[in-house]
Amino acid sequence: MDINSLPVEAFLEILTNTDGLTLGKCRRVCKKWRDIIDGTDVLWQAMCRKECKYPARIAKKKAGNECKWYHIYKNMKNWAKVTSFERKVREFYKFSLHDKNHALEIDSNILPLRDTNGVVLYDMNTLKYIPVTVPERKCSKIANNNNVTVIMLKTDLFVQRTVDNGTFMTEVVFKADNFLLHGDILFFYNNRDVYKCDLIYQNLLADLILHCDFDIKEIQYNDGVLHIFTDCGQIVNVTNDKKVSVQPIKIPKEWIKQIKYVSAINDRNFVCYSRNLFKIETDNYEHLYLDFPPITALFFYGDITLIGTKDGEILLYRLADQKRAVKPKFEVLGTLPDGKFAVQLDVCERKTGPVIVASTFFEIMLLEINFFPHEKETKSSYPMNKLLMYKRLLKLRERLQHQ
Repeated sequence: MDINSLPVEAFLEILTNTDGLTLGKCRRVCKKWRDIIDGTDVLWQAMCRKECKYPARIAKKKAGNECKWYHIYKNMKNWAKVTSFERKVREFYKFSLHDKNHALEIDSNILPLRDTNGVVLYDMNTLKYIPVTVPERKCSKIANNNNVTVIMLKTDLFVQRTVDNGTFMTEVVFKADNFLLHGDILFFYNNRDVYKCDLIYQNLLADLILHCDFDIKEIQYNDGVLHIFTDCGQIVNVTNDKKVSVQPIKIPKEWIKQIKYVSAINDRNFVCYSRNLFKIETDNYEHLYLDFPPITALFFYGDITLIGTKDGEILLYRLADQKRAVKPKFEVLGTLPDGKFAVQLDVCERKTGPVIVASTFFEIMLLEINFFPHEKETKSSYPMNKLLMYKRLLKLRERLQHQ
């Protein structure tokens, strides 16, 4: 049988069992093959899972629906030679107040910036202002998807969802210290109590799943397991059926008190760090350093780590290039001007390539890298999922203003 006579399902099954390089070559065979491959983004999702599982997942969450898996795959592959591309550092936003936490975490292609009058939002695809302001400077985190928007204030967690059924609850407020939104599941903790809220149910109710014996630094959810990183060097893992296991971070006990920050994907892929201490663990690599450049900011991208230093440099640290008991090697991606240095780092992939967001005490600086300058950016018209998010934010804004 000729391959073009195969049912599309069988053809896609064959393509799924190739690799990304082969898939790219198949895309250029003929118009029919190109249309099938370009019209089936799940093929590129499969390639990402096989070849760059964790960084691609982080990248997709940051980029949202603005970048297809095809663009995520291409960008992930080009990070291997990132220093060979043109890079440009420029100032994007200036603040009037000195603050270490001006920039909130990028989520679904939205960059929230905390300024004098509240939180303003920017579209990372176009870098244009979104005409919705959250009038609350105490906001510390915003997450959203097609169905729900979640905003973390000082101790209040606001949940606003879009529902078709008029009998379903549309909003709720919980007491919380931090949260994690994973699809239709919301995890949050208040003091040491960890809760789960399933967002598909009619009523938005929080189910207590664990009282942790230690203070919590970070939570992550992966493959049906909630991972809780504590301040005493223990990782508590909770499965969907509430089975609990505890494992220690493999680090000298005397170093535990020095650890200030944790950035994690799961209990096998994480980095712990403070100003001079750096402990990183992944499926394939385990690095532990005490003699390290003073860290002012860090972004953990699975296979690589971006580090901000007091000298204003943004360094790239490749796990695959390091050897045990050998001094770490760094590549300089860029240097912030006028003695500025990053106190926060974040990354968002775009069709043209990644943009690194470096927040200083008074500015937002952008380090833009053009992998594919020929790719045209999306016009400023908003897709339906963003329009729904804006409506939810407007409702939350009205509620906050009347409090």
